[in-house]
Amino acid sequence: MNINKLFMVVIFLVLCSAFSTSWAADDPFKDQQAWVQEQDSEVKFTYLESTITVTIKNNNDHVEYFKISQKYTGTLDTTSGSPIYWTVVWTDPCALKMIKYMSDVDEDDLGWKVQPGETKTVSFKVRAYNINSSFPNYIRQPGSNNTFWPLLNEPGLQASWFLPNEIEYLNPSLDLVSWKGHFCFWIKNMDTTRPKVSGIVRAPIVPIDSNLTYSNPQVTYVDKQLAWANTAAWDVLLYPGQSKHYSYTYQWPTSGGSSSKGSAGSASYNIPTTAAATTNASVPTSETGVPFGLFVVGAVIIAGGVTYAKFFRKNE
Repeated sequence: MNINKLFMVVIFLVLCSAFSTSWAADDPFKDQQAWVQEQDSEVKFTYLESTITVTIKNNNDHVEYFKISQKYTGTLDTTSGSPIYWTVVWTDPCALKMIKYMSDVDEDDLGWKVQPGETKTVSFKVRAYNINSSFPNYIRQPGSNNTFWPLLNEPGLQASWFLPNEIEYLNPSLDLVSWKGHFCFWIKNMDTTRPKVSGIVRAPIVPIDSNLTYSNPQVTYVDKQLAWANTAAWDVLLYPGQSKHYSYTYQWPTSGGSSSKGSAGSASYNIPTTAAATTNASVPTSETGVPFGLFVVGAVIIAGGVTYAKFFRKNE
């Protein structure tokens, strides 16, 4: 084969590959979401508490224990990544001080024992103690900085999610029969000089695969930003320096009886710890787009091979 013809084939394939890669690149103005990177919010959560009632069954042939988690890593603070810490206000029945496996919090670990085959119902109240006026509460969505103007979508204050039946993944011998959580929070407009503000505020903590059974005031709508979370959302109006109180209740599971472990809707690997959970760039998303580039390059290479076999080989 003439060396010049070989060079022509190589150049042709390189040019086609470069063109296809450029063509397949994401168009920043076509069919994708972009989120503005906010630094802070004038409206902040200033108080958060929750009362939880759970029924747990021990399916093992020996005693098992479970405890109250006093650190919530599904934090609303994505700037420093610090979790929310809880103070246990009361327990019913009286909780036991646990032998610690790990000392990750300063407070005593409190929990209960469940005898073999026993089904135990407990209630407890926890209050967040690192929620204050300086606590960041706007969850940043994944994406690059943007400079869109003059109109911007304002998503408002976001939610974080968790699995009520995570205990079943941590200890398969324990079956979570039911879970009920009542949450109360306050928000405050920290700006005392400018005009009133308005926007969307979502429930700060939401259980997965659960029913929203109560809210006060009544929710404006149920947000489906996460497909299997019925996230409570309110349209809020706050005057300078004004605070408002909101409360809501969720029950798990959504249907009678405990849910099956590892179901598609409840699998732990499907649940982001925050609304700003990262995505795998190898999977098509609203930000990565469909990866057509590799398919086009492959097609070009095959087409080049066919062209070489059909035309250049004939002339050798």
